[in-house]
Amino acid sequence: MKRLFTLPLLFTAFSLPAIGQNYKQDFEKLCVSGDTAKQRTLLAKWEKARPSDAELYIAYFNYYVSKSKTEVVTVNHTANGAALLKAGKNGDPAGYTSEIGYKKDPLNKGFKYINTGISKYPNRLDMRFGKIYMLGENYNYTNMTKELVAAIDHSSKIKNQWKWADNKPLEKPEQFMLNAVQEYVAQIYNVGKGQADNMKLISETVLKYYPKHVASLSDLGLAYTLKGDNDNALKAFLKATAIDPKDFIVLNNIANIYAKKGDDANAIKYYELTLKYGDQEAKTLANAEIKKLKEKKPTPKATMPKPAAKAATTKTSATTKKATEKTSESKSSGTKSSSSKTAAKTKTGSSAKKSSK
Repeated sequence: MKRLFTLPLLFTAFSLPAIGQNYKQDFEKLCVSGDTAKQRTLLAKWEKARPSDAELYIAYFNYYVSKSKTEVVTVNHTANGAALLKAGKNGDPAGYTSEIGYKKDPLNKGFKYINTGISKYPNRLDMRFGKIYMLGENYNYTNMTKELVAAIDHSSKIKNQWKWADNKPLEKPEQFMLNAVQEYVAQIYNVGKGQADNMKLISETVLKYYPKHVASLSDLGLAYTLKGDNDNALKAFLKATAIDPKDFIVLNNIANIYAKKGDDANAIKYYELTLKYGDQEAKTLANAEIKKLKEKKPTPKATMPKPAAKAATTKTSATTKKATEKTSESKSSGTKSSSSKTAAKTKTGSSAKKSSK
């Protein structure tokens, strides 16, 4: 799925009705031209004329985000110091890399405006997602998670009756919100193991209201996988596949967990189900894993002690009892004891166990 939210979307999704001066439309034009001085003048005029306009808070947010944005361009060089200036396949200058950053002070002013907007218009999902997007851009995954959880909780309170730009209702708001949450969870997952708890919290919050949401059950399983908790990961994945037996991503994840646990039979079973329902990429990967598992050498069994040895060290065997009886008899008749011969036949000690892999 393509990323749903970029900054321009915050103020270009819809148009304001043509009543009097259209501040929003004028602001958009100035953003295109890049004239920040005129943008600031227009914002002041807009605030004076319509201080409670929800779009004003979004415009201020975009203004300060744009002011905070920095870009560092680096020229790449070859080993001998020459610049790599050959263009890429699409005509992109392959010899340059660009890194986007944001200055703290202007960005914090932007967050201040969008926070005020959210407090005044809590049902505006574009404001919430605009803030969440920028938290992600600044690697602030803790607060990004908090905002996502707050949005999910609020969605339940308002029965998913979200609004977007110009206070217009969203079409299919529940589906729209849940799909967007999945996009953000994927972003957090790609950061690495350190985000497992954030993923877990978001997934559990969704499941609190949507216990059969397969994507969130899968996300929960992935969170447990990042934490190294394969047992709970498997529980989440199996619950998901019970709801949707044809979800090949979940099936593949189950197969992976079984493979990690050394349960090759179940791993092959779920890779074969992935082959049945998956796309071409999933089928290619599943085939490779099945081949690897089938070619795997059987794990050697541990060598166990012989029963006679065990009996010799724990209990008196029947043979030993007989030998003892004969020894007693031989003492009285003056014949040689056979107990030493019996002991020689009975081996003590145990073979070393081979560790099974």
